[in-house]
Amino acid sequence: MASASLTLLFLIGSVIASVASGDGCSSPYQKVGRWCIFVNITAPAEGPGRPINWLEARASCRKSDGDLVTFEEQKKLFAISEYISLNFRAETQGGWVYWVGALGSNREWKWVNNRPMNLLSNIWLPDQPSVTPNTQHGRLVPADKVHGRRYLLSADGATSHSPGHICERERD
Repeated sequence: MASASLTLLFLIGSVIASVASGDGCSSPYQKVGRWCIFVNITAPAEGPGRPINWLEARASCRKSDGDLVTFEEQKKLFAISEYISLNFRAETQGGWVYWVGALGSNREWKWVNNRPMNLLSNIWLPDQPSVTPNTQHGRLVPADKVHGRRYLLSADGATSHSPGHICERERD
């Protein structure tokens, strides 16, 4: 009986904590659309920090119980682009270039969750991604400053560095 009561109290406490947080995303994640997203600026233009490579960015996301963001839905790309435009200034917060969960190897691209990537979608800049035998990684870059539109660009993730990365995790 005592065990059942403790279990019930734990469940009630979990529900209350979930309702109290409101959006189902625990810190440092924020609800963006229906996703829990964390935009991490490692090298702001004004302040300490340094740009990091793709492997470091992925390790950072995993430390916060997430992974680099994927854009299997175009709606997510638009929602995150709008969120960045509203909340981050390019002049002071890393120029709006972010590592994301796109991985290219042996001329094939996939997301970090191992799902295949549509290379013909319009999430890529024209003439992208690079299709080489070398390992490549994806970055989200600004391409349309008027509308805040961003696209993916391939880069060598071991030697290239970006001032930010975007993490994603399941809702609580």
